[in-house]
Amino acid sequence: MDSTATIVTSRKEIADAIRASVPNKVLEVGPSFIDLDEPGFNADFEPQFRIVNPEGEQVIRSLRGEVICAIPPGLHYGNLLLHLAHTVMGGQATLSYAPMHELDPEGITETLKCPQAISPWLLTSIAARRITEKLLGARLIPKLKDQALSYPGWQSLFCLQLLRDTATPSWRRHLHFGTCTAVEIDSFGGTIFHRRYPRHVGGVFKVVQKEITAQWPDPNCSVNQLLRDTNPDFRKCWQELEQAYFSGVCSWPFHYGGVSYGERPLQVRSRPAGLLKHLATPRPARRIIRLYQQNHIRFRSVSLYPEGCPPLNRLPTKAQIKLTIDPQIPRSTLGAFLDRLDGCQMNLHFPSFLKLIDSDYVQASERNLTITPKGQTLLQQMDQIGLTSQRLYLILRLLENIQTDEASYAEVLTLIQGNSHDNSQVRSESATEAAKRP
Repeated sequence: MDSTATIVTSRKEIADAIRASVPNKVLEVGPSFIDLDEPGFNADFEPQFRIVNPEGEQVIRSLRGEVICAIPPGLHYGNLLLHLAHTVMGGQATLSYAPMHELDPEGITETLKCPQAISPWLLTSIAARRITEKLLGARLIPKLKDQALSYPGWQSLFCLQLLRDTATPSWRRHLHFGTCTAVEIDSFGGTIFHRRYPRHVGGVFKVVQKEITAQWPDPNCSVNQLLRDTNPDFRKCWQELEQAYFSGVCSWPFHYGGVSYGERPLQVRSRPAGLLKHLATPRPARRIIRLYQQNHIRFRSVSLYPEGCPPLNRLPTKAQIKLTIDPQIPRSTLGAFLDRLDGCQMNLHFPSFLKLIDSDYVQASERNLTITPKGQTLLQQMDQIGLTSQRLYLILRLLENIQTDEASYAEVLTLIQGNSHDNSQVRSESATEAAKRP
């Protein structure tokens, strides 16, 4: 990195840590000096921008030479990168990206030494997330205004739906082969919770097995595990983990809705203190994944074994199965909510969840979570436009698909637009399979 390069970031704590580590000029810039226009995109889903802060926009436009965007990794914090790229495009500055996984001096120096070239597809993924927010907000905000309710964002709406789901009866189908239990999954790998008692299935299932190296407990699900093992309120947890990152004690521990784009597992680089004392130490393991399939019915079992231990069950040539249906007892606890997130293969996204508490849609008392009357009214408005938890989960997974398949961008956003306007029942199988087509 050239010592004349200008480093741009969006948080004072990050700016101060960088200034203490390198001699470069550091600009602290709010990400909303420009934003998406109304409705934010054209007919081809290309993002359209408007200037919100002319002075801030002019500062960015006047930059020269090498400019490095230094922000925490992941799509949730990518707005600054997207807006910088749009503003300096065609100018006399060259933009690169430094995902700040660590804020200790050594981590900062290493990251800034080799900044990454801007990936157009990372920018597209960030824009797709913002456009999705606009698509859903445009559908719901007018109804909320009539009820004097605030729009908390679509990820918060998904959390609210999951809270309601855990407090109502549901069922899961399990396939048993020997001592191995497989839970029904959807096309994206999430556990299926049936609202109504599901039908029994039988016969022979095709079995495919894959074995990979892994760690247990899974370090990518560390935030959920920390919350299970501690008992402070959510805001204290958020502040403590965030401060641990800003002080250089740990790596960036937060995830955007289960998407691990450019993120790393939580790593502690000094003696654990406070909440980090509850962080489990991962051990080497082997993960054995078996996929059982019969027509459109799919089950998956995931087993972890310590290194050197053989699997308990041999891979069957024919999986003649025994099926049980497991009732899920309604619960309104933090543990039940985290279990449901695990079933969706997601970590808790703190900002989205805290918005529900700040807006008085959810009340948290010790480890109990209660949807308030305002929250119930919000859910009713969502039900009226057909914005169910299944739809929001589908939208989340479709957005993930954009990151791995560039050809799916237009089709995925078309599906999201349809899911935000169509009141008919979601057909997740057809939608997800369409999104996965090359």
